[in-house]
Amino acid sequence: MTHLKIMLFLLCSVISAYSQNDKINSKNYCSFYNEEAYTENSDVITRHLSAIIITDIVREEMYKLGFKWLSNPRIIKTETGQYIASICYSDKSNCGFLLEESYDLIPLQESRSIISMNKRESGYDYSEKIVFTDGKYEFVNIKEIPKNLHILKMDNYWYQTSTNKDKSKALVPKEFAYGLLREDVRNFLKDKL
Repeated sequence: MTHLKIMLFLLCSVISAYSQNDKINSKNYCSFYNEEAYTENSDVITRHLSAIIITDIVREEMYKLGFKWLSNPRIIKTETGQYIASICYSDKSNCGFLLEESYDLIPLQESRSIISMNKRESGYDYSEKIVFTDGKYEFVNIKEIPKNLHILKMDNYWYQTSTNKDKSKALVPKEFAYGLLREDVRNFLKDKL
């Protein structure tokens, strides 16, 4: 009987240690992505925080941290005469955020460490399509964004849901995406006030 108790204790310890190491965080959350989301008739669905929600959270975090004269959106003219559309900008502190709305089919952890997905694809930190009233358009390509701006990549702020409660427990929850966005905003702003 004693051996059985010891074995159960060891088994519980191993399971407990494993689940503690398996905690979702900003450095590992893409490994929790459930690829079933892209199979036919799957009960797993991948969603991204919307541009409106991201903008609202950025503004809320900037306000909480004491940033003043917040504008969203704000059109910013660079030293080279090009225009950038910011989702939220502090005129007083001269800093703000841009949003890149594209994302990969399956999120990659490495995407968190690049300036923008656009940079990976084209070599430019930022691109914007400018549309004229006659229907013509042109692209603004900026090789390097100013240091007082930060690109938030929608690709980073995803979560998954499932109608299967057991499966849902292993998925990245919506609350995590909200928390990750808030953390990213605060990290960029920590020395900007």
